[in-house]
Amino acid sequence: MRGRDPFVALVLEVVGGFFGFLGFGWIYAGRPALGILLLICYWLLDWVIGLTLSIVTVGMWCFVWPAQNLILSAISGYLAYRWLEQQA
Repeated sequence: MRGRDPFVALVLEVVGGFFGFLGFGWIYAGRPALGILLLICYWLLDWVIGLTLSIVTVGMWCFVWPAQNLILSAISGYLAYRWLEQQA
């Protein structure tokens, strides 16, 4: 899309995703439905999986949780970056 910087979408997705708000980069990229869907689904999956694994591992999963957020947000950010580059 014109006027939208792919790097900004990448940064929004990585920073937002690290704090549990995956999808902001896609909303910025002009795909609001996908961004909101990612946001809601990520909240549901993140909390269900995270809480379940925290209980099963007696809290040890909490040390891995930030890495999970960073990895998933980096992948989503890269995809948003590539999508915006292809639209230019």
